[in-house]
Amino acid sequence: MDVRKIGLVVEQPFDGSYYWVIHEDVRHDGHFEALHRADRPFATYAAALAQGYGVMQRLCGLTGLPAYAARAVPLC
Repeated sequence: MDVRKIGLVVEQPFDGSYYWVIHEDVRHDGHFEALHRADRPFATYAAALAQGYGVMQRLCGLTGLPAYAARAVPLC
């Protein structure tokens, strides 16, 4: 079974704005690509992290969908 390498990070481009970003090593070459990112800022790091984690759960669930299938999962 292939190992799926996924990362969730929170970026703070300026004070008071936090964005979650989900990255994946799609090509298995050690270079992570942004798959999904927040379309609006969150007021706290914790809020952005929690929202990003929720999106990640919907993308991967318990099955850990492959990268090509994860991109097809609707977020809303």
